[in-house]
Amino acid sequence: MPVVTDLDSVPLTPVYTIVISATGEATVDGEQVENLPGQDARTSALADIRVRAARRGHPVRINAKEPDGSVWPLIVDHDGAVTPLDGPHPVPAPAVVPPTPAPAPTEQAGPLAPHHAAVLARVVAAELRGDLAGAAVAAEELETALSAELGPLHPHALGALGTRAWLSLLLRDDWAAATRLHLLTAERRRQAGARDVETRRVARNAHAAWALLRTTDPAAAEALRPELGRVAHLTT
Repeated sequence: MPVVTDLDSVPLTPVYTIVISATGEATVDGEQVENLPGQDARTSALADIRVRAARRGHPVRINAKEPDGSVWPLIVDHDGAVTPLDGPHPVPAPAVVPPTPAPAPTEQAGPLAPHHAAVLARVVAAELRGDLAGAAVAAEELETALSAELGPLHPHALGALGTRAWLSLLLRDDWAAATRLHLLTAERRRQAGARDVETRRVARNAHAAWALLRTTDPAAAEALRPELGRVAHLTT
């Protein structure tokens, strides 16, 4: 479903290339993509692109080449949202776009109580000034407080946990922690009955973080494989 409405806001570079072979394998810019557990080549390649978008802090452009030779210009965001384009990507030109702000740690559950507002403000302020580590610390403080007061399955607590998971992708310093946070978020959303688009995105990002963990610490990734399998059904 198209999500990006202001196409001009998406940087014109880089443009990643996904190639799907006739044998069902995928590459991103010529590098082989290993299929994630329970996922096909296309989904696994898009998971790789989602992480690249998260690293950059904004949606990215891709050309997806099918086995029949057709090429699909797309825009992919860090949360898995895919926007197809009507024509080719524009010719690259200099462009500067600020990072996408972190998602608000609240959902449709009424306003956040005033005594939590100061911590939420710290999360937002730290993220906007580029202090992702500081934002993650503040988000953990907020999630801990909300979980203790409202319960871990309350929408506000789930939103704060989701923000922590999102920031862990941007930090890029601990893929094991990023995988665990996304797995925890997906599982808690399942327990809360939130079988929605956001739950699918969190579960897919868990797979994406796990794929990166496999490249840096295969043993740690293997240890998390059973947990990853338990949320595989949430990706669809």
